[in-house]
Amino acid sequence: MRSPQEVLAAARSKWPAVLRAEAARESMFPLAIPFGRPPTTSDFAAIRADLASLAAAKHGWQIEWEEIDTRKWGKQRWPRRVSFASTEDLAETLQFMEQLTLFREALVFARSACPKLEPWLRSRAHRIPELLPDWKDLICVCTFFDANPYPNCFPRQLPIPVGTKFIEEHAGILAELLTLVLGDRVNTKGLCFEERFHLRLETAQVRFRFLDASLRDQSRWPVMDCTISIHELASLSWRIPRVLVVENKAVFLCLPDVPNTLAILGSGKAAALLPSCSWLQESDVVYWGDCDEAGFGILSSLRGSLPRVRSILMDDQTWRCWSRFAVPGKSDPVARFDHLTASEAEALTSVAAGSWMLEQERIPLQDVERAIMQAFDRASR
Repeated sequence: MRSPQEVLAAARSKWPAVLRAEAARESMFPLAIPFGRPPTTSDFAAIRADLASLAAAKHGWQIEWEEIDTRKWGKQRWPRRVSFASTEDLAETLQFMEQLTLFREALVFARSACPKLEPWLRSRAHRIPELLPDWKDLICVCTFFDANPYPNCFPRQLPIPVGTKFIEEHAGILAELLTLVLGDRVNTKGLCFEERFHLRLETAQVRFRFLDASLRDQSRWPVMDCTISIHELASLSWRIPRVLVVENKAVFLCLPDVPNTLAILGSGKAAALLPSCSWLQESDVVYWGDCDEAGFGILSSLRGSLPRVRSILMDDQTWRCWSRFAVPGKSDPVARFDHLTASEAEALTSVAAGSWMLEQERIPLQDVERAIMQAFDRASR
């Protein structure tokens, strides 16, 4: 048997479906919430108190009573279900009347300004309440793109009366809306928001530094530490025996001298773009990232394109040794882990159990240097 609080919780769980039905011009009313029968082990006095509380509750619901014959308590009058006659009754009971008013205004505004959003409004209307603070700006962006589907400028240059960072800060929901609004005008081969919606994209930059001055001389490169575009890096005809990819800038700057080795800073999107460098296929590539879901995802993705990629300090032994330095991290719902070794997968399991993150810079430098040297020494034997 449900208490009045549990009835309210059950009614609240129906609210998203009610909003979708409202947007689709359908009705879920009268909406009934079954009350349930009390177990015979219940305290009868507590049950009677709950029934009295339910009957006295000042909510916009109707209670349907029935008389039942119980073996333990004899004939009793029990609520069979509570029901709501209208959206307004449910909203008033849940204290959502203001939200309902704003929701209805948002629907009217979107349908008037951008009719192509109708399928989204009908299927995803339950998301509108969380988007209300930015709703008019989101619709404004959709209206602009519908009229100008090939802007060919940077997002911050768009002549739209919203904040210059609005597009990038709301790229997730805008991608949903614009995909529907633009239809076959979307660049379906695009890998990111800018490419999909015909915006200009700054070329990804990659930073690298030589850990061996003689290797720099052999490569005829003018400086030890350099940043260039990924396209320029991919176009080089290099023969680099060893490549060490790390994610953290502080770690990158503190790496020791290592014979015949080039270090690459893989932060941001850089690591994901490295497979475009065909010369890496001939290099001994070692990857070291944070022990978190994102780090293991990057490792797995790299190994999918460069099968010989090895990792350091990303195994179960590392986790057991240094997990005391782990901090709460974030889950990565888009990461894939198809190309991990058994020890890496075991460390990932420990990390994912609490959404932990063991950052690279937490591991002492002497242990890092030892791991790097051992990794390349083993490969050269």
